Amino acid sequence: MILKSKNPWCKSMKAENSAGRIVETNISGKEYKPFSGAKKHTYASKVTNLKDALKKCGLKDGMCISFHHQLRNGDFVINQTLDIVRKIGVKNIMIAQTAMFNVHEPIIEFIKDGTVNRIEGSINGIVGDYISRNPLDYPVVLRSHGGRWAAVKTGEIKIDIAVIAASTADERGNATGIIGENAFGPISYSQVDAMNADKVIIVTDNIVDYPNIFQEIQERYVDYVAQVDRIGDPKNIMSGTTKITEDPMKLQIAHDCVELMDAAGLIKDGMIFQSGAGGISLAAIKYLGERLEEKNVVASTATGGLTKLICDIYQSGRVKNIYYSQVFDDYSVKFIQNNLGLPADIGHYADPTSKGRTIDGLDTVVLGATEVDTSFNVNVNTHSDGRMLHGIGGHQDTAAGSSLCIITCPVYRKTNPIVLEHVTTISTPGDVVDAIVTNQGIAINPKRTDL
Repeated sequence: MILKSKNPWCKSMKAENSAGRIVETNISGKEYKPFSGAKKHTYASKVTNLKDALKKCGLKDGMCISFHHQLRNGDFVINQTLDIVRKIGVKNIMIAQTAMFNVHEPIIEFIKDGTVNRIEGSINGIVGDYISRNPLDYPVVLRSHGGRWAAVKTGEIKIDIAVIAASTADERGNATGIIGENAFGPISYSQVDAMNADKVIIVTDNIVDYPNIFQEIQERYVDYVAQVDRIGDPKNIMSGTTKITEDPMKLQIAHDCVELMDAAGLIKDGMIFQSGAGGISLAAIKYLGERLEEKNVVASTATGGLTKLICDIYQSGRVKNIYYSQVFDDYSVKFIQNNLGLPADIGHYADPTSKGRTIDGLDTVVLGATEVDTSFNVNVNTHSDGRMLHGIGGHQDTAAGSSLCIITCPVYRKTNPIVLEHVTTISTPGDVVDAIVTNQGIAINPKRTDL
């Protein structure tokens, strides 16, 4: 029932609410809605299979499906999902994965048959090589970790269905990567997908009683929980790019990185450090741990990816905090189950549009390169022949966030020059690169007159 005032100059309007009361709906010029009634909130289990979950999410041609890559070369979920998409008969899917590896070689067939026609995400190895030789109708777009988070947050990437692998979840969708038979470390890339996608599917092989004790992804964002036999093989988290080098020449480069840090006065109590996942960068962390011990100093924080090397430094008492955003080996996966430290999602780690990041105030970072040039530009994505074989990762983010960004590379790989006049692809601009350490010496960016 709606009652209007008989006075034409009076804007008063009354209505009967569901409780049977007559109430004003216009007070001081602002419209208010009358109470429309109450009901009990109920819930049902969200558990189903992956095929039904995709169908219930309204899967159709041209949609965007996102994934994370934290199982790295042990991931089964991307291939499983796209195989179902193909069997359903849906075409022209855009995939927005945070990264892909050689285990995702079946994507080549999904591209050939039209299931996938667009990719916005980092690519490593076989799939990148194929796309380099067989371009898609749309350009492949690669972003840094922080850049991708920002792109999803701002709507630059519009996700229709987020498919999020989890090693453990409860029936309502509270999900984690920390525990479970196939644990891979805390889910850190997909929070922004869950918050912004139209639909969210958790894919897991381990459903536990409510509430799940770890909840990187919370039930409030989740539409369905898809149970599968296996999400992946965490033993393959350690891919070829996350193994410490044994090459004496590369070990010398790593040693020189630590000498540079020391000469710059950065190896001191309270330092914040990070390394990339390449073999030289990991060796530099090993030598840094030894130097911390020699100088009897304690670093404040290790950021970025967690490895056994950093766990060892932490256990030795030479770094107070492990403030990590992903886990790079099976040892570290098990380590954090008893020593959780400070997990940080990728937005907190590196979102360039945020008001504060864990990489802000980073004293030094050691990163790799496929090429560098005389302007200190760095290529991490392509080889000299233009083939796209690597993703960006946090390369750009940490280079810009650190006080001393150190790039490592040999002068030659076999007979191929790595130090060039102009790199093939500029991944990280020389403006944020401070030093390049090679097997034939160290080059300091002329802009760093203080060094």
